[in-house]
Amino acid sequence: MIGPEDIALMATHIAEALPNSYTAIHARNPFYSVSYDAVIQTTSTALGGRIATWRRLYGGPILLAWLLNRSRGFIYVGGGAFLEGHHDEREFEFSFIRSHSRRLVCYFTGNDIRSPRLSQQRAEETGRPNIGSILATIDPIFATPEYDLARRTRAQVAERHAEAIFNARNDQLSYLEGHTHPFLYFYPDAQFVDTTEKFDDTERIVVVHAPSNPLLKGTDAVREAMARIAETHPNVEYRELIGVPHEQVLAALDEAHIALNEFYASVPGVFGVEALARRCVLVTSARSQDEPDLGADADDAWVIADVHTLHEKLLDALAHPERMPAQADRGWRWARDHASATASARALTRALSADGI
Repeated sequence: MIGPEDIALMATHIAEALPNSYTAIHARNPFYSVSYDAVIQTTSTALGGRIATWRRLYGGPILLAWLLNRSRGFIYVGGGAFLEGHHDEREFEFSFIRSHSRRLVCYFTGNDIRSPRLSQQRAEETGRPNIGSILATIDPIFATPEYDLARRTRAQVAERHAEAIFNARNDQLSYLEGHTHPFLYFYPDAQFVDTTEKFDDTERIVVVHAPSNPLLKGTDAVREAMARIAETHPNVEYRELIGVPHEQVLAALDEAHIALNEFYASVPGVFGVEALARRCVLVTSARSQDEPDLGADADDAWVIADVHTLHEKLLDALAHPERMPAQADRGWRWARDHASATASARALTRALSADGI
């Protein structure tokens, strides 16, 4: 079983990479048109309010019991649970699963495990803000002891019960103390584009930015940089996509020469991997110095920039359009070798085998 959240299609992609998987989630993401084996909550008005309420309250426990009798193990993506009424960070649920001799894997994706307090400390040490340190500026709740305690408890529960944990160690800085496996992307092989025809004509250069959360992705810095670029480069077309269907984002990447990812992160986001797979020149703050699990070849796969150097790095890229195809090709190869479904499934199999799963 893989679920109960499908953050950035991670559950979907993991299931596609693992034969005989079963996807069970709480609710669909309106921006993705994908199918699941089981969905607890639906938005269908035909069900009626009473049935919808029943599904919300009892669907999770019933589905968990059903899955327990049919699954060899559970891969929990994100911080969600089937027993949503429990406020023990899944202690009871995980204990229940393990008591029935089922395998258990935790796959963390970001703020489900990230500690803002530890992230703030890291920002002070490095002199660069990161996603965790920015959170408290968005909403004071992220700076509260209660929020941080919940992330500490979640980490402890995961380490107590999970046989394997996947996490981006520094980007998702957490209270996990034991061994964790690197974050894997599982991007579908079929989504990798072979052609670089769009670079044959660079008289008009398309730049795309599609932030899921503008405050966390550095969108203010992107807008400022692109406004300055527009004054000196009338041939550059900037497209900002927010709250649009996923298919529209992919279509924009097929036309884009440059993709602006996120600028407080240590790893490329899912959008970044999508851009690499579609042979865009990716500009992002990710770097192997911050996240060694990316591999030594990562820093050549994209253009490294943060909120303070973005404009400078964009100017350099635009000044040398002849370099773009080679840069896009290096990024495409890195994504194929490290982030594709084939590469990720291979790495996942090795990791689970090493942990005896």
